[in-house]
Amino acid sequence: MTHKIFCTVLHTLNSPENVGMIVRSHVAHGGEALVFTGQQLPWAFRKRSEAFSRKLEKQVRIVHIADPDEAIGSLREQGYTIVAIEIAEQATPIDAFDFPDKTALVLGNEGEGLPESFLAQADHIVTIPQYGKVASLNVAVSASIAMFELMRGSRPGAISGDEYV
Repeated sequence: MTHKIFCTVLHTLNSPENVGMIVRSHVAHGGEALVFTGQQLPWAFRKRSEAFSRKLEKQVRIVHIADPDEAIGSLREQGYTIVAIEIAEQATPIDAFDFPDKTALVLGNEGEGLPESFLAQADHIVTIPQYGKVASLNVAVSASIAMFELMRGSRPGAISGDEYV
């Protein structure tokens, strides 16, 4: 069993509700830092997000790096592999992707996703296949699915397929 480490990177998210739900999933899955990038004041809506996170911000290290290029550079210096969750032609379906042992899980803006310039710097682009008539999943839902898949089987008692490890 491999112990995986991840941080969650939020690029220009606007919804305090989405941020709160992502914080909650991030803590539930044992994430390291939560990194905000692409905005000057990303945490201005903190009070509104706390209702959705159940005030779990106290259990995570929150980092703000306004410039996305600097954020990527910092994450690489720390040994993270940059994995963007995005709907893109060149993306690997999440169920066919093996997450690296140290992953920076990157999620983009609710309406626009991640900019092409940011995607070009990612080590991997992963997509969550959808089979119904919805064009895309909510970013908080996507984050939760990605965190679950990333951590699947990497912690004692974690679910791995139909078995417990």
